[in-house]
Amino acid sequence: MLNRFIPIFLSLIFFTGWETIVFNPRYFFAALAIIVAALLFLAVKINKLRVKDRDFWLLLTPCLFLVSLTTVFLLFLNYNWTKHLLIILTAAACYYFLNYLYNLINRITNYRPLSLESASSFFNVVSYLFLGVSVYGLINLLNLSLWILALAVIAVTFILTYQFFWINKIDENSILSASILVSIIMIEFFWALSIFPVSHFISGLSLAIIYYVIINLSLLHFIEKLNRKAVRLYLAVGLICIFIILLSAQWL
Repeated sequence: MLNRFIPIFLSLIFFTGWETIVFNPRYFFAALAIIVAALLFLAVKINKLRVKDRDFWLLLTPCLFLVSLTTVFLLFLNYNWTKHLLIILTAAACYYFLNYLYNLINRITNYRPLSLESASSFFNVVSYLFLGVSVYGLINLLNLSLWILALAVIAVTFILTYQFFWINKIDENSILSASILVSIIMIEFFWALSIFPVSHFISGLSLAIIYYVIINLSLLHFIEKLNRKAVRLYLAVGLICIFIILLSAQWL
């Protein structure tokens, strides 16, 4: 019975941990460790302590990455009101995601079809945005090695892409090769955007837009709905968004 309250309890832990970072950044690593540990431990309780359930971990992946990358992303926001707004929105989004997960596992009659598919797609793109801003921020502000961060980008890209295709029920034999290919393409764009003398917010947003276009076109290909109209639409929207962002950006 108490497992029913795990989604809201976890959301409160996220909220508290993130607010602690806002007011006391020196507790960043402690807050991150507590947030991730609480999510892993209590999520396993939702899954009735079935630790070796591969499908469960794939279902949890979007929330795990969003929570972790939100924690890092908070360090790069300049205004407290944006931090508090992000914390409230992300904690609420995590509550709904975990509630969907709870219903799927424990109360299937209350689960709305495609809820986790839609939430996962949204979480993955937002996570990629936070990833992009964070890695470029670490490069611009702390001069961390591009090579080390590139490895992190490859790893996160592969996992998020694999999960995206998996939850959309793409054939397992195609997922691995597609995820590797997308990771290679994205690391090329990551290197290219690192050359542009713009803020980490602009570079990260541009990278996320490119990722969104690539994975959605790839999905359309797998479900045999890819056509010239869809390609033109995604490419046009993506290029226009990036062009507007770069045009309005303050170059360093």
